[in-house]
Amino acid sequence: MKLIKNVNRKDIEQNHLQVGHTLYTPATGTVLDTIRQRNQAGKATFLLASQPVFAESAQVAYLLCEYINVIRNNDAKAIYKSFLCNSRIEALHGAIKISRHNALIAYPKSDRDVLIYDQEGFYADLFDPLSLGPDKALVPGVFFYSAWPDLLSHLDKGNAQDKAAVVVCLHNGFPVAALNRIQTLCKQKQIILIINVAHVPEGVAESTLAALVHTPDIVVWGEALTYHQVPFGAFSVIDDLYRPWATVATCFIHSSTYGGNSLATSLVRDRILENLSVTPEMTCRLESIADDPQARMAAFCTYINPITPLICQAAKLDLDIVSAKGSRIRIKQFAQETISLIDCIGGAGSNLRGYNPDDIGSVLEAHQPATDYWQDLARMLSSLTGLGHVLPAVSGACAVDIAITLAMLANSEKSRILIFKGNYAGKSLISINGTEEKFDREPFAPLYWDVAYLDIFSAQAESALMQELQSGTIALVWFEVMQGNSLNQVPSRLIDLVFANKKEQGYLVGIDEILNGMFRTGPFVSYKRSRYEPDIVTLSKGLSDLTFPISAALVNDDVYYRAKLVNEALVTRFEALFLNQLGAHIALNGLTNALRSEERVSYAGSLLKSKLCAVAEQSPLLQGIRGEGLHLHLMLDMQKFPLSLFGKDVSELLVSRLCLSQGHVLQYFCRLLPPLNISDDEINELAGGIENALKISSFSLFIFGLKHIAVFLFLLLRTQLKSAMARLVGRLVWFKA
Repeated sequence: MKLIKNVNRKDIEQNHLQVGHTLYTPATGTVLDTIRQRNQAGKATFLLASQPVFAESAQVAYLLCEYINVIRNNDAKAIYKSFLCNSRIEALHGAIKISRHNALIAYPKSDRDVLIYDQEGFYADLFDPLSLGPDKALVPGVFFYSAWPDLLSHLDKGNAQDKAAVVVCLHNGFPVAALNRIQTLCKQKQIILIINVAHVPEGVAESTLAALVHTPDIVVWGEALTYHQVPFGAFSVIDDLYRPWATVATCFIHSSTYGGNSLATSLVRDRILENLSVTPEMTCRLESIADDPQARMAAFCTYINPITPLICQAAKLDLDIVSAKGSRIRIKQFAQETISLIDCIGGAGSNLRGYNPDDIGSVLEAHQPATDYWQDLARMLSSLTGLGHVLPAVSGACAVDIAITLAMLANSEKSRILIFKGNYAGKSLISINGTEEKFDREPFAPLYWDVAYLDIFSAQAESALMQELQSGTIALVWFEVMQGNSLNQVPSRLIDLVFANKKEQGYLVGIDEILNGMFRTGPFVSYKRSRYEPDIVTLSKGLSDLTFPISAALVNDDVYYRAKLVNEALVTRFEALFLNQLGAHIALNGLTNALRSEERVSYAGSLLKSKLCAVAEQSPLLQGIRGEGLHLHLMLDMQKFPLSLFGKDVSELLVSRLCLSQGHVLQYFCRLLPPLNISDDEINELAGGIENALKISSFSLFIFGLKHIAVFLFLLLRTQLKSAMARLVGRLVWFKA
């Protein structure tokens, strides 16, 4: 297999990467046709937030691995696992996270510093917007260099055990000899080298990777792989370095709602294939991934993560999807039989109007690349929230990153961020500060230095909150009104205290509406607009209309202009960086249609909850129903046998599997997120399906659980053995290189 040179890269070779410019070009007919065809064919674009087992995702991860091996011309192929996300920035964050996790294991007491060579100055402001230095930056422990000799000097003199990674952002004209000196030094000191190829044309990336002395540890990819039209990023990690995320405990430690979506990955697949002469072996592999669920699972385990597909299999979420439309997903079962499921996952709540709305085709037909759809979308969002400035983003984590950055710029004289325990905000290196769970944060330290986590359900919650609010150090209070992890409601009395003291104490208030907003809990936002006026709001999931990755950070005039006074260039840059007019057009259409049925959402949520409460009263397994609107959770009675024996996570997976097999209801960990336009008949079918699934006796559930746990353990053992063999081969290749 050889690289094809002189491929037509007209759209790709253009430099869209200068600081302050958007990452995207106007949509071409090719991309519009791709989305139209997918819509008409009923393709599912989003499903889970944890790298869904889509054929396109497995194909892309396989191809990225092949691409590196072909470029390197390796006799024995190295195995790379790829994490698929939404931008080069998210990809770099993820690459740094896995590097720090490896460093934590190898050197538990190390500083885990990261050295970044970035001649273009693309990342420095994004990591340290206030120029406070590596200790107090929003992403601390990161040192930037615009000249490679300075990086080499620091790397040569410093203590190797204090460093987690070195990042080289390639640019046109970067001397390969210098890169080889850096790589050799990293190899000697056992420091991970991350090579970021997102800022150079593909030809430069290929020639540079080919000329490396050693096999690269991690490669970061960017938007060129989707023709600079659909949000995408990825990082490919040599198999041996992926170990920290290849366990049952850690396989979900990094995730992204939109990451690995099948629209972006279908474009990436086709883009990579343009650069490769396809051998019969490759064709056969790609076809088997598309057509054979077992081959797809094997590829996913080899090239993405060895554990997540096993958990999907345990919950029967290793779906062979035939079509997805509205509230329903049709899947292929044994002997080519198909069954229809009521979907309650929908891209982790991204299903504003269900799968493949009928009018998407009309939107694409009418789309004019020169039209500013973002302006109309921003105007509508401002009207619905009362916040005058809307900044584009490509994912929930991206929106939170921008929101927190603007807040800290606007309140630059203060440093502390106050987070309520139980909150979830994302998994990028900035948004992760708003995720209270220590397990999700600690492997990736150092993180932002001044974050306080308040237990809002303790007996002393009010006094502890007042002590924090009156300390004079709080720059930002950040929370979800209904916490996405637990569906616990933040007590109204605490929210009242936050807003009552805001003006006097001078802090800002940000509310995360990524999961709750867009009518998910009833009204457009989950807080009462007549009662509360936050300074900052983030929106995502529903804006995608289950079709296109998009999100937004909204701020009021005060935050916007104060932030501009401190770092005008960065604020202006954020207004353009992730601007995508096609995404804005799709979101605008979805929101316009959703507004016409706002009352319907509240009615549907009340109807579904009442029916599920009736089911809970009759079922010995259920304790009750938690949540609001169309974001509900089946609360299992963990005191009952055999749930008490299995534990919460296993029990919820088993119930999810029962709901699918016995009730034809698709849900994950007992979370119900149906589309907002679900019909009365579908609500009845949904509730009836869950009722039917939960009629199982305690003894039958015990046997059911033992059987599936045994199958999972067998699959886990088999996968670990295969992974160990692949890792051994990978080490041989690594040492040989």
